[in-house]
Amino acid sequence: PFRLDDELELLQAHAIDILVTKNSGGMATSAKLAAARALSLPVIMVSRPAMPDAASVESVAEALAWLERDHSSTSSA
Repeated sequence: PFRLDDELELLQAHAIDILVTKNSGGMATSAKLAAARALSLPVIMVSRPAMPDAASVESVAEALAWLERDHSSTSSA
C-alpha cells in the first residue's frame, strides 16, 4: 500500500509496534511514515550503504579505450 489509510490499516491489523524501513529517497515511504507517526510508533530508518568507487567514462570512445587498456586479453608470452 502507499495510501495513508491503507498503511494505517496494515499496521493496525498486524499489531505492528515498531517500523523498520529503508531510506529509499522517494515518496513511496511517506504514507508509511505518516501512519507510524499517527500511531506513535517508533521508526528505524536504515540508510543506503555508500556506493563503492567505480570507473566512469564520458563517451563510448573513452569506454572502448578503457576496455582495451585495462581489460585487454592479449598476453606478452
